[in-house]
Amino acid sequence: MKRPSIRFDKESLVQLLLDHGEKIGVAIVAAVAGMLVWQGVNAARTKTAGRELQPAIIEEQAGRAATHIQAVKQPPAEEVRRTSLTTLIEPWRKPEVQQPPPVALFNKPLFEERTRRSKPEVFPIEELRAVAGIAFMPERPADVAVGRSPDLDAPEDADGKGSGKRRRKERNPGGPGGVPGMPPGMPPGFSEFGPGMMPPEMMPPGMAATVKGRLVPYCVVTGLIPVAKQSGEYTQRFAQAGLRDPQRDIPYWSDYLVERMVVTPDGREDWKRIDLKQFYGEAAKQWAGLQPEQLPPGFMLSAEQNPGAAFGYCSPLPLLAGEAWGFDALHPWFVAKLKEQMEEQQRLAAEQAEQAATILPGQQPGAAPGFGAPGGEFAPGGPGFVPGTPEMMPQGMQLDATGRPIPSVDYSLFRFVDTSVEPGKTYRYRVRLSLWNPNRDLEPRHLSDASLAKDVKLPSVPSNVTDPVSVPGTSTLLVRALRKAESKRFKPGMVEVLVLDKGSETGGYALRSLTTEPGGLVNVDKRLNKPGNARSRGEDIATEAVLVDVRGRQEDRAETRSGKGSPPPEPLAMLFLQPDGSFTVASAAESQARVDRHIGTLPVAEDPKAGRDKPALNAPENPFGAPFGR
Repeated sequence: MKRPSIRFDKESLVQLLLDHGEKIGVAIVAAVAGMLVWQGVNAARTKTAGRELQPAIIEEQAGRAATHIQAVKQPPAEEVRRTSLTTLIEPWRKPEVQQPPPVALFNKPLFEERTRRSKPEVFPIEELRAVAGIAFMPERPADVAVGRSPDLDAPEDADGKGSGKRRRKERNPGGPGGVPGMPPGMPPGFSEFGPGMMPPEMMPPGMAATVKGRLVPYCVVTGLIPVAKQSGEYTQRFAQAGLRDPQRDIPYWSDYLVERMVVTPDGREDWKRIDLKQFYGEAAKQWAGLQPEQLPPGFMLSAEQNPGAAFGYCSPLPLLAGEAWGFDALHPWFVAKLKEQMEEQQRLAAEQAEQAATILPGQQPGAAPGFGAPGGEFAPGGPGFVPGTPEMMPQGMQLDATGRPIPSVDYSLFRFVDTSVEPGKTYRYRVRLSLWNPNRDLEPRHLSDASLAKDVKLPSVPSNVTDPVSVPGTSTLLVRALRKAESKRFKPGMVEVLVLDKGSETGGYALRSLTTEPGGLVNVDKRLNKPGNARSRGEDIATEAVLVDVRGRQEDRAETRSGKGSPPPEPLAMLFLQPDGSFTVASAAESQARVDRHIGTLPVAEDPKAGRDKPALNAPENPFGAPFGR
């Protein structure tokens, strides 16, 4: 028998598949079919239907499904009325999403990230306003030596683009202008009071009628310097900077720029810059002195906050004759702030008084029986306590020269007193401030832009423009109520009108009196006087105003009213037509204060019944008039 030969080369395998391939395929199909048949027989033998597949269970579930479908299709009427789609979908409108739990981050930097220094935003003055009026300033003696203005190296402009060197000369520690004890920001050449002058509050009543001076028109411009807002901007800019300097990272204000325009009928805006150096130089020659500042130190920029500036942001007030500046010299925001502080002080004083009333004799205030002062030896009230020491003050609290804490406020006062205005004109103002550049002369590696180190100052945008303010003239029409004995001198239908204007003797205000009737001109003229009928008193003046109407009676009926509770009389008021076509109303209530102040300048009325052998009331022998004839 021949031995079979088995080979596994390519040709032998191909030949094997060609000869026996169909047989191999039929064998595989038969094996798979036998396996499937066996699994079917095994499933029928071992796997039976469960309880949920039984016919009874299936019929029960089908019945419950049909009942539920029927209930949904025909719901009860009560449930239909209570169903609200808005109520149902409201929880979906504002879903409550829970915050993810904090996850510990492992990619935090090992060192705090530092940034480069950038240019801070400079905030302008806010709520700028102007108030106009006429002030009576005492005459400056001719022998007063006007101080010379200090050398100013700072540029006059506030655009921050000039040469802008800081002051090389050291300022006098006593104050600007070499005057010891003067407050910071005092214009050069000023002294607190002129020679022979006294504070307004020390002048006796009526002194304004004898003090020589002149009537000066003025405009007081006030605004709010956003100190707290600017400090917050610096903190935000430089708190994370790579280079931090305590001297650079707080704002320092530089000089400021004041612009003024005259309102014209054509509406053309012609803004002109006020040369502050020239203005204060002229003011030092004209103002007789300065009124002491009554504001708390925290309401004004200190010398440390405004270094190197020739003129402080809070302009001093010129001295007035016999009176002081009122609320016109303050911004309304500071008036309200002062009121709040006064109320707070009164509340604290009342609490202290109430606590003092409950303390028994010999009991130490603020301490329990058998214990010392609360807080130890150096606590308030302790033997080692020194009032006003910086160690006992909260961090960031500033102290004034007397050691008292300065209250921190959001704003500082800006004030400019413009005495170069003209009566009858209408003005508008705007102001632009500037800051010393905190990035000046720094290396470029510390700055986000190398050009930030070039500018000396950083100017702000101009502030808001003030509302138009008209400077009044020196002439004012006033009225007053007369006693019954004085009103008998007038004929029926005649009334008295007072004119307050500049007098030739003192240069200040002087009263004139005119007896006229509705429709008459309010011109004081001595030619109207006739023997026994003096219609005008005082210096001649022509107002060209016309008395249009009179309401109320000029006779003061308060002295003739009985004690039966008669109704008060109608207030006295007069309507005048001005030469420019406008109307002016003068009431006795509003005129009373000015009339009482200047009544000493009104000449005494002549007595027509006086004998020839008696001297006249205004004769040279009796120049001041009879004291009981006024």
